[in-house]
Amino acid sequence: MIKGIGIDSVEKDRVSKIFSKYGKKFPKRILGPNEIKEMGSKSGAAQQVRYLSNNFACKEALSKTLGLGFTNGVSLKEIEVLRDGKGKPYIVLSGNTQKISNKLDIRNLHVTITDTRDISTAFVIGESL
Repeated sequence: MIKGIGIDSVEKDRVSKIFSKYGKKFPKRILGPNEIKEMGSKSGAAQQVRYLSNNFACKEALSKTLGLGFTNGVSLKEIEVLRDGKGKPYIVLSGNTQKISNKLDIRNLHVTITDTRDISTAFVIGESL
């Protein structure tokens, strides 16, 4: 049963400006440890900005799926958007964000990402077992 859906779009230019201004401080503020490793494998600033934009859109979409935004204990760093061996994105929750998801009976998360040169968009569906 579907328990929540969320969608979000992020302008890559905005992320690029923040990344240029703050450097590595920015990813450390919004990414979990596994995401930071994954981002490190991206060559060049453009690919890193793409990764940051795509992941941020996913995190925002997930927060909407939970119906809370980034309030009431949902944390950016507790939402990790990773890729499997074929590049398919998946979400791993931890900490209080995982507890919130469990309390809402959201056990499975489905995510898709699409991006253009300028925009990253993500769609997340949360379902119960």
